[in-house]
Amino acid sequence: MQLLRAISLLTADSDSKPSQNRITGRLARWQIARVNDFIDQHLGRCIRTIELASLLGLSTSYFSHLFKQTMGVTPLMYVTARRVEAAGQYMLSSECSLSEIALRYGFCDQSHLCRVFKRETGLSPQTWRKRYVVAVPYRSQASTPYPVIRL
Repeated sequence: MQLLRAISLLTADSDSKPSQNRITGRLARWQIARVNDFIDQHLGRCIRTIELASLLGLSTSYFSHLFKQTMGVTPLMYVTARRVEAAGQYMLSSECSLSEIALRYGFCDQSHLCRVFKRETGLSPQTWRKRYVVAVPYRSQASTPYPVIRL
């Protein structure tokens, strides 16, 4: 009799609060830092969600869920945004062609870079460069990457 009453109480309690059983976790700061480091080191190649999940020892679906809860976007969208950010910064500090920049940061070609860049920033790469570039002095390929300081 008491066993049946206990079961009915437990059943009623679990029926009335189903939302409390949801996973609402987030990634820890060290996990985000590890993922960011990996992304930054591998921007020039395809980065798969399974790789990011395995960095943290998580399943792909659980990692994707936690990542979206933490960052507000999917891992794929985040990687794309990081590529666009890195490409944009590189555009401002170099005179490389957009084709070279596209390949350097993991885009298929210049057209792909232009489409994604405009979607993410609202500006074409060409407009971005014109608007935000600080005059970069021309350096030949043989020169050092750093300015020479003469005393």
